[in-house]
Amino acid sequence: MPRSPHPSDDWSRRWPALARAAGIAGDERLLLALSGGADSVLLLEWLAASAPRWNVRALHVDHGLRGEESEADARFCVERCAALGVPLVVRRAELDAHAPDLEARARAARYALLLAEARASGHTTLLTGHHRDDTLETLLQRWVRGSELAGLRGARAERVLDAPGERPVRLVRPLLGWRREEVRTLLAARALAWREDSSNLDPRFTRTRTRHGLVPMIEELGGPGALDDLAAFADAVESLELELARATAHLAWQPAPHAEVTRAGEERALGGVLARGALAALARPLRRRVLWRLLTESLGVAPSRTVLEKVLLDLDRARCARHSVGCGFTLQLRAKELVLVPPPARAAADAPGEQLLLPFPSQGPARLPAPSVRLTLPGSVLLADGRRITAELTTAAPGSPVPTGACEVELDARDLIGPLTVRWAAPGDRFRALGAPGTKPLGRFLRDRGVPREERARVALVSAGDEILWVAGIEPSERRRIASDSVQRLRLRLIG
Repeated sequence: MPRSPHPSDDWSRRWPALARAAGIAGDERLLLALSGGADSVLLLEWLAASAPRWNVRALHVDHGLRGEESEADARFCVERCAALGVPLVVRRAELDAHAPDLEARARAARYALLLAEARASGHTTLLTGHHRDDTLETLLQRWVRGSELAGLRGARAERVLDAPGERPVRLVRPLLGWRREEVRTLLAARALAWREDSSNLDPRFTRTRTRHGLVPMIEELGGPGALDDLAAFADAVESLELELARATAHLAWQPAPHAEVTRAGEERALGGVLARGALAALARPLRRRVLWRLLTESLGVAPSRTVLEKVLLDLDRARCARHSVGCGFTLQLRAKELVLVPPPARAAADAPGEQLLLPFPSQGPARLPAPSVRLTLPGSVLLADGRRITAELTTAAPGSPVPTGACEVELDARDLIGPLTVRWAAPGDRFRALGAPGTKPLGRFLRDRGVPREERARVALVSAGDEILWVAGIEPSERRRIASDSVQRLRLRLIG
């Protein structure tokens, strides 16, 4: 039921009450997303009227899509903030108005600017003016698109926005309990102006058609309480989603063993491995939910329904397969595990003054012969992703301990013929690993060690002539095993 606004309301108490409900402490630094619309203007007025005064700054994002109207929005925000004594920053988002998915791109650009400003200025909490009607419209849009269950929860009152290496920012929506008309009635009662966005009437946008077409139809069919019933449905979905989340939260990608030898730095955390039995133990709806969540977390976008159904069908039928799941990622279904393989790694910039840089071979179908680079003794080779392979000759008393780590090995250097080279796999390569009874094709060796097909071309080899001495980071050659009488040793390291 609408609240009863009155001009004599004490607005100095409005924001502190909202802040307490949202768990916002009085010493938090607040950044308000100020569009000039009624909802964000109401928050601005309440923040400015609060006593004592809160540490707040406003940010207006000018999308530049409506010409003079956009400029007028920015001027309105500047003038109102100046009148209230609230600091304001105006940022411009550069967007192509004719490219597809304008709504989504504008939203992404807006949040990117808001987050960048919050982190740069040290503001810990970001406020937006989303109200109940906004979340109901979002819910309907997702329902029409056939969203997964997690997408039918509606907007959350708060969430934490973080990224690797960045300070997290808390996003809070204090007005989610309010309806659009309640907000406007409060402002009108005090003769306070706000800006109307003409794009809210543009039928090109899904939200416009939802607001002016689908929502009135639901109210007509279901009566005055239809939207409240829809909100109750979203709350019920939220409760169910929380229960499902608790039941499946323990399932997560584990670091892929092969990442150590194919990737460097933060890119080793991309993709991962999941035990197939852990999924098989779940009921199919839970299995679907876990896959959707894990892929969405890794890709940054939700996988398509078609892809999800194909993966689930192969899991149901206990098949091994490969699926392209979007954003350059490949999901490999093995007998005992699922392996999510990320897109080809980004090459690092050349190190200053570095003489030896070995680029990765092409991942395309018509690959040229892989290059090789001479590895001097002592010396090193820099790989394109920033990792480095080093080599040196050492002497040790017979029987001295031998390094056992995968990324540092020592080999018998007696009768070592020809210069050392670092190269990639070539057709016809065979390799006899330490302890193996004989040689086998290099591709089969890498497959047996769990390296996905898509990543095998990224495994570096250290060779002497035609002899592969070390599959870097995986295994040295049996032929160069340290013997009881070995004195001169070749020490090789994979660093980074």
